Amino acid sequence: MYCNQCGEKMSKESRFCSNCGAEVQSISNIDSETDINEESIPMVEEQKYVEALPEDDKPNNVPETHVQVENKFLRFLPVLAPIVSILVVGIGLSFYFFQQKEVNADVLKLKGVAEESAINENYAQAKRLIQQALSKRPSYLALTEDLEVIEKAMEYEKILTSVSKQIQKNNFADASKEITSLKQKLKDVEGPVFENIHKQVEVKEIKITVGTIKKELNGLKTVDQLGGKLSILSSLPEKEASAVKTEIINRIVQISSNEVENELSENNFTEAFAIIEKGLQFAVNHEKLLSLKKRVEQSQIAFGNSEQQRIEQAMEAAAQEDLKNKTAAVQVSDLSVEISEYGDLYISGQVQNVATTSISSITVYFTIYDANNNYIDEGYATVNPYYLEPGEWGYFEDSYYGVYQDVNVEIDHCTWYLD
Repeated sequence: MYCNQCGEKMSKESRFCSNCGAEVQSISNIDSETDINEESIPMVEEQKYVEALPEDDKPNNVPETHVQVENKFLRFLPVLAPIVSILVVGIGLSFYFFQQKEVNADVLKLKGVAEESAINENYAQAKRLIQQALSKRPSYLALTEDLEVIEKAMEYEKILTSVSKQIQKNNFADASKEITSLKQKLKDVEGPVFENIHKQVEVKEIKITVGTIKKELNGLKTVDQLGGKLSILSSLPEKEASAVKTEIINRIVQISSNEVENELSENNFTEAFAIIEKGLQFAVNHEKLLSLKKRVEQSQIAFGNSEQQRIEQAMEAAAQEDLKNKTAAVQVSDLSVEISEYGDLYISGQVQNVATTSISSITVYFTIYDANNNYIDEGYATVNPYYLEPGEWGYFEDSYYGVYQDVNVEIDHCTWYLD
């Protein structure tokens, strides 16, 4: 028999059409026991159609081809409906696919720009872009991970800003604690976003080290103490450590020179040489120390040739004469007194041999007073070169650390040895 919905051939026992799924309807005006062959269904349908028309409207003759076309259309109509539905759904899915593809492209673009901004340390912009991308793709795990990275970077940047403020205030101990804590947080953190943060941490550490040493300098009084700090600075980049290294070397030279002068006053030449050698370990090939070493050698030779006797005579004569007689062979000029931006005093000047014979080992003694003429300290400076022929000029210089005020320097007297 055939399905009364689509006309598909089916077995007598079937309750549902295998083609369209319709339930089989029984034909009441046909005897269920009548044997219906395959050609009977179309003819019965056609006969019903003709008999149902009014007498005047009944066609004289219904073409067989018309009936066949109509039957075929009725048979394929249920098949066409699912196809049309599939086409409609396909078009909708295609539109959705291309729409989602465009969204994905926007999200990936936002993600890329955000990563570039984060690498360039523009964390606020990077965070806004990632949040914008998340509004389009909330379940995109990579965006969530990027947001966490950016928020960490922003947290670390705040710590670095705090460290910079502590350094500006010379609170190096607090700055060191903060940078140590940040290094612990960054211990297992890697990636392009954090490369600049790692570099900034190194820079801050260098500034803290240099600043701490600079702050401690005024309390360091020996060559060994200063040398220890110089060793620390030697491991740091030259650009950051250069200024403080220069200051430390100058202090080493000054301390060494003063100690040598003290030893020379007692004719302790061996101790004087040892002091110079220690100074040269840190102030390598320093011109002033090399000149001082030569002077010690000359003094030692002069002492071996009975120079000591002439020195004692000169000192005895100087003790008996007044200031005018003491300075009869030496004339001081061009005295310069300067206070550096760090509060250190630098003294320099020139001397001329106005005697009629050559002189050597010239020393200029001076006293330092504040603006109110109150005594601060006194000192001395040796003149270079060691020997001055009549009419020749020499120069001297000295420094005094930690003055921090305007001062007056007065030359008390000069001493020298006559050849």
